[in-house]
Amino acid sequence: MAYAYEKRNFERVKSKTAVSLFFGTPPKSLEGVCIDISDKGLGIDLESVIPIGTECRVKVHDGHKNSQPYQALIEIKNTQPLPKGRCRVGALIIEIF
Repeated sequence: MAYAYEKRNFERVKSKTAVSLFFGTPPKSLEGVCIDISDKGLGIDLESVIPIGTECRVKVHDGHKNSQPYQALIEIKNTQPLPKGRCRVGALIIEIF
């Protein structure tokens, strides 16, 4: 969700795209839904809570079996609890692969 005080070069684009996050040692994964994307960040609804500051590799699946998923290194910048143990995160895109 965009706020009036946010200064952006590009607006957030609404999305409902499946994502997979991979992080930690030993490696862990979480499934979620990308709810919006901008030039420098992602909004993601996840199946469980992930700590602020966690760096993750994210794969954004577009639903087409013949295409490569969008992949990036992200950092979790904020979290917001959702019902049933889920959470919404704001993530900064550090690098696109």
